[in-house]
Amino acid sequence: MPQPDRRGRSAMVEAHQWVSRLTTVSLEMVLPAFLGYWLDKQWGTLPWLTAVGAVFGFIAGMMHLLQMAKEAEQKERKRKDRSTDKKNSNQRDDQSSATDS
Repeated sequence: MPQPDRRGRSAMVEAHQWVSRLTTVSLEMVLPAFLGYWLDKQWGTLPWLTAVGAVFGFIAGMMHLLQMAKEAEQKERKRKDRSTDKKNSNQRDDQSSATDS
């Protein structure tokens, strides 16, 4: 799993953000099924709206999880690119210092 970008943030803030994200995704998956069940009870259509809500919640939650994974991967790539650029810059500085001597 990619490491989150922690520049300027404490570990507690980072943990709170991840808990918030996971809670949001969990609710996105569960609440539509519960709403479908409640509507089924009201209208006497059990189990149709429960099933529709469960499928909708699953799709919405998975889309959100995939979006979060994609964003984490992009941050990781940017972090790697910056570290590679910094490393290459240091090597060029070392080479130019060696040729100046």
